[in-house]
Amino acid sequence: MTEPKVDAFGRPVQAEPERPEAPRALHVARWLWIGSVLVGAVQAFVELFDRAGLIDQLRAVQPDLDQMQLDELANSTISFTFTIKLLTLLVYVMLSRRMLEGANWSRVVLTVFGGWGVLSGVLTLALVAAVGTGPLQQVMPVSVSWTDALFGVLVAAVEVAAIAFMFRPEANRFFRDVRYRRMRPGG
Repeated sequence: MTEPKVDAFGRPVQAEPERPEAPRALHVARWLWIGSVLVGAVQAFVELFDRAGLIDQLRAVQPDLDQMQLDELANSTISFTFTIKLLTLLVYVMLSRRMLEGANWSRVVLTVFGGWGVLSGVLTLALVAAVGTGPLQQVMPVSVSWTDALFGVLVAAVEVAAIAFMFRPEANRFFRDVRYRRMRPGG
């Protein structure tokens, strides 16, 4: 027979209620969120790998810079882009971890981020399809290519899948169970 648990003063301690286990759908959603950021990082890597193209874009935006300044700006752009991707990955990992713990607010935040990503991807594709890449380069300081549009659609598809998994019936039940346990006295 096991002895009852006691605190430092010898008083009986109530056992914590078991936290419900996050369903498989939420684990899949977590990996989809992380995957969407990684696909975005691959897109950045593909685009920034063309250093000559990047410098040409920077030269078009800042024609008064000399080559050394353009090189420094290209290095800064590459560093900044990967820093943002890393920070985004960390935020998504933290939010998805909290989601697996039953924090519904993290599911809502991820849904908002995903909705914005889907809207952005669809609008980019629609814009490139409607006017092409040439006219966009004349109006915007950075180029938008078919590669950008395709990566945007791929990221959007992954994010739609992640959102769908987060709102499956078993996921909704999990969040209800967690909320119920928190609201119960002693829970």
